[in-house]
Formats: sequence, C-alpha cells, structure tokens
Amino acid sequence: MSLYLERYAWPKELFPQYQPPTNLSMVVVIPCFKEPDLIGALDALNACKEPTHEVLIIVIINESEKAKEGITAANKLTISKLKTYKSKYHLLASYQKLPDKKAGVGLARKIGMDEAVRIFRKAGNNGAIICYDADCRCDSNYLDTIELTYSNPDIQSGIVFYEHQLHRENHEAIVDYELYLRYYIDALRFTNFPYAYQTLGSCITVRASMYEKVGGMNTRKAGEDFYFLNKTIPHGNFVEINGTTIRPSDRVSDRVPFGTGKAVNELLNLAYDYEVYHPNTFEDLRLFFGKLDSFWEDEEWKIPMTIKTFLGDKWVEEIVKIKNSVSTIEAFQKRFFHWFDAFKILKFVHFCRDEFYQNVELEEALEWLRSKHYFLKGSKESYLVQLRYLDRNT
Repeated sequence: MSLYLERYAWPKELFPQYQPPTNLSMVVVIPCFKEPDLIGALDALNACKEPTHEVLIIVIINESEKAKEGITAANKLTISKLKTYKSKYHLLASYQKLPDKKAGVGLARKIGMDEAVRIFRKAGNNGAIICYDADCRCDSNYLDTIELTYSNPDIQSGIVFYEHQLHRENHEAIVDYELYLRYYIDALRFTNFPYAYQTLGSCITVRASMYEKVGGMNTRKAGEDFYFLNKTIPHGNFVEINGTTIRPSDRVSDRVPFGTGKAVNELLNLAYDYEVYHPNTFEDLRLFFGKLDSFWEDEEWKIPMTIKTFLGDKWVEEIVKIKNSVSTIEAFQKRFFHWFDAFKILKFVHFCRDEFYQNVELEEALEWLRSKHYFLKGSKESYLVQLRYLDRNT
C-alpha cells in the first residue's frame, strides 16, 4: 500500500467499483466549479487523435458546503449534461461538497489527482496525470504528444506549451496578461535561474510516482500550480512539452483571488498602462547568480545591494552552510537553488518592487527584454507572437 495514499491523500476513494484497463497510460483531471462550458473542453479532448494506450478523464465537480444556490444549480446542470455526454475515452465524474475553509481549485485538483494515483496503482502501472481545466481547449495532437513524452520512463514531470485563447471581447487585456507571464519567465531565464518555467495549472503533467514523492497537490485556493511545480521541478527529469498546445480561456472570472480570470478582470478596469516588475530586479539576480563560482572558490564575495538588503546579515553564513554540506560545485549549485528557489525569488521581486525599483510600464519592460533576445519590435500583439515562437523553440 502507498504511504502517500494512507497518510496524505484525500481519504475517500471516489470510484471503488471502477476497474481500469491494464494499459491505462494517462489520467486527465478536470476541476469543475460553476463551469458553463465543460462540454466544450471535453469536446476538444474528444477531437484529439487517439493515443496508443487507454485514457481516463476524471471530472471533479466541486463547491463549498456553504455554496449559494446559484452555484449549486450551475453544478447540477453540469452533472445533467455529463450524463448524456458521449466520450470516446473513459469518463468518470464526482460531485464534491468541500469544507468551506479549503474549498477551491487546489483541493479539487488534489482530490482528482489522488484518485488518479489510486487508479494507476489498481491498474498496476505508473502513468501520467494530466491537469486540464474546464474552460480550456487543446490541439488535436495533445494526448498523443503527452503519451509519447511519457513513453520515456525517465520523464517524471513536465508542462505543456500554452497560448491563451484570444477572443475579441477581452483581447487587449489577455494579450497584456500573457505578455506579463512570458516577460517574467523569460526575464528569469536571463538571470540563469535553472528552474524558470511557466506554472499554469492547466499545463501540468506528472508521473504518478513523482506526484506521490513530492507529497501530492496542495490545497491552496489559488497558486496551487506554482507551489506544486516549485516542489516538482528541482527533482529533475522535467520537460517542456512544446510539440502541442493547451489553450486556457481568456474570460473574466471572480472564482479565485488571483490567476488569469482575476487578472483579465483587473486589466479591463485599469485606467492606466499595465505595469510589471522593473528589469533592474532581474539584472541584479543575474549578477548574484553569476557569483556562484566565486562563492565556491572563496573569492571576494560582493553582491548587489538589493540582494544583500533582502537576505540580511546572515546570508554569508547560509552560503557557507550550503558549501559545507556538499563536495562538488555541481552539488553546491543544486543546493543553492533549493535554498534560493522560485518562491524566494518571487519574494525578492516583490521586495525590490516595494523598496528599490518601482514597476514600469509593460512596453518598457518588453523593450528591455527585446534588447536581450533581439526579437523584432512591433505592436503588443506582435511581441506576443514573437515571444510565443521564442518560448516554444528555444
């Protein structure tokens, strides 16, 4: 029996009567809350080229125990639609009333992913758990491309390339938001941070054994994707699955405290140009990360004032402690980035914004990024097209 399932998983097995096929290779998990177009998301999966092995789709229709009548009515409508839906893949659905304090996308994802682990164990294999959202679309090669990726037994986790749907209604807002997301990750790559990857929930894929190893999905109401990948990526054997595309919705949403829907809503109400983190923040991080060889060789240790102020007086002690725990520079670098990880970087970025460098307009930040990557100048939409190309192919 799995220690994870015994101690840390959602305690109730959802589908005890389900007997999975022994050649089950993927389980797609879809959290669904007050979702008007789940069928459209399922249709996109149904239109996919069929993989070589079996696929299971698990839908977790969820709401708080204190949900308002309108939410419950919307979820019950979804359930009724699912009863007559014809999927060419195995399709299971569960309606969950969640504790009010924990109700949200993190817990809904966890419940579905925990069930995927149980089902894989019952099937006797170690396939891929795929996160997908109830308002997403995907390319027709989505499933078979992921299956091909995980046919390599060394691959433990990965993210699928994404492009937001660009409908005309929220067009400018979603262009700005996706530009911000790509700016942030590409700026982190400029710093030489080794774990600079996008962290959208609908992009996550993970092998069942790795999911257990990192303690499963967290139960945050938002940001669950960032924290999960921050645990998973440093284990290695992580890939970007760029041969296919997931297409998250560009719609306005008030379902989570932050994320795409929330950001689009705020952008639509802005009376000024969208602002993002100052490029100097990433210039300072690049200088800091460039000192790792000096730290290892005991040369003069000088770091940017922003980093020194952020870390406080004991930063040297921390570096020495890391050095004393390893015997090679490769191990030192790995341990260093376990300490100065994506979460600490985000805290540093916010610290710089509040104490040193005010946010700048998006177009100024993109001009800085352009100077580093040498892509062509143009409109914001042109920038987005070019950044999508660069991110997929470099």
